Amino acid sequence: MHVATLKILKASMLLLCVSWYSRLLSAISIIILARNLSKYDFGVLAGCYIVQGFFNVLSNVGSNQYLIRKNKISDHDINAAWTINFISRSVIAVLIFLSSEWVAEYMQIPEMALVLKVMSLSAIFIGLQSPAINLKEKNLDYGQLSILEIVTKSISSTTSVVIAIVFQSYWAIVIGTLVYNGLYSFGSQFIVRRKLTLVLGNIGEQWQFSKWVLLKGVINYIKVAFDKIIIAKCYSVTELGLYNFANEASVTAQQFVITPINKVLYPSLSGYVNDKKQLLDKVYKSIVVLCCLYLPIVFGGVYLADSIVPAVFGPQWVEAIPLFQTFLVMTFSGILAGVLTDVFTLLGEVKKQFYYESFTSIVFLIIVVGISSVNLYDFALYRMYIAYLMLLILFGVLNRIMSLSLFKTVILLIPILLSSACMLLLLFLIHSFNISSISLVNLAMSIIGGALVYCSSTLLLIYYVKQFSDEYDFLYKTFIHPMLIAFKHRVQS
Repeated sequence: MHVATLKILKASMLLLCVSWYSRLLSAISIIILARNLSKYDFGVLAGCYIVQGFFNVLSNVGSNQYLIRKNKISDHDINAAWTINFISRSVIAVLIFLSSEWVAEYMQIPEMALVLKVMSLSAIFIGLQSPAINLKEKNLDYGQLSILEIVTKSISSTTSVVIAIVFQSYWAIVIGTLVYNGLYSFGSQFIVRRKLTLVLGNIGEQWQFSKWVLLKGVINYIKVAFDKIIIAKCYSVTELGLYNFANEASVTAQQFVITPINKVLYPSLSGYVNDKKQLLDKVYKSIVVLCCLYLPIVFGGVYLADSIVPAVFGPQWVEAIPLFQTFLVMTFSGILAGVLTDVFTLLGEVKKQFYYESFTSIVFLIIVVGISSVNLYDFALYRMYIAYLMLLILFGVLNRIMSLSLFKTVILLIPILLSSACMLLLLFLIHSFNISSISLVNLAMSIIGGALVYCSSTLLLIYYVKQFSDEYDFLYKTFIHPMLIAFKHRVQS
């Protein structure tokens, strides 16, 4: 196997393990909160998530993408990135603090005022993080970064859980977020141990790149959070909590499996920015890998939602099942959009990406405002349709830039869809026969049986399709064939 491929696989597995650990802690926190707080409390938490998401958007002025895509990174580049980050975060922290009362009044959640003031500290912490850690990401060196993530996540999650159990308050998430950002900032400085200085001159080159990424992020935030803002304005706080809870629960599997792979994809694709044909080939292969991992989770999760939601979060969340199913389907569009929007940045087309984000955000705003009078479940359904509409527009734009084909993408997904259909057939049979009177036993058997059927049928289809498709040949040679050889050696020994 190629050395670069081995390095990517090693980094992917390391990040996957760290992500699993991180998401396990997050899942435990969500379960404890779900069983200790009311829907109104989750409505207040939803406001916290909106603020947290806003900070996450404004924490990305493109410095990491800029550094990763550069062939040579100087100390000046790192200092310039840190200067841009720190100044922008500091200004944002002040603005959020000063506007907290108005935002809380607009969203009709009085408790949000104090929350906003406290969480403005997160922007300062993020601004103090060292951009030099991007050098490790560029080299796919995730050893120390993984340790940092494990330590900070463990401490912050433990803090949230203890506060939730003892005080049964939404402040558990707020304080946990502050602890995470503060520790991660300190840890990033400790890992690289590079002296950072403010650079006020000659930062124009990086800012020309960063300003478009920042504007794009702000515009994209509208598509991420404006639906929740509308619900906060037009629906009750309890409905906002129900809506946000279902949304957060639906992305758990995505963050378990896909998020760590996406972290590796961007640096690994950066080596093909000068060859659009090679980059297009790698994008198709990336899509196939991600869909192969995630599509069965979507189909299985939607089918088993009636059992999963009450078993995991408690019977009081039965109302969230239709919302959970809708959002789970929507996460698939988000995965594809995440890969494709990275292509803009890789090609240096951040200005075109900004125009795309601006246009789709305007369309999103018009539609969301137009459907604000429907009931909560129909609102979520329309929200899912909008996400796939945006994905179609994205395919159209990238088709003009690098000849990305929606038709070829759909064709590539057919074997995965066939394997998922086989899995659903088994799930239907298990539910029809009702093998056990214990619901958790039936759920476990459904998950295990469905996974086995999907894996076996996928392996069989890949073996026969690989001779007709470079993408599936890549899957076979990169993942399946090495595993078969290792299994054969173990049997023989």
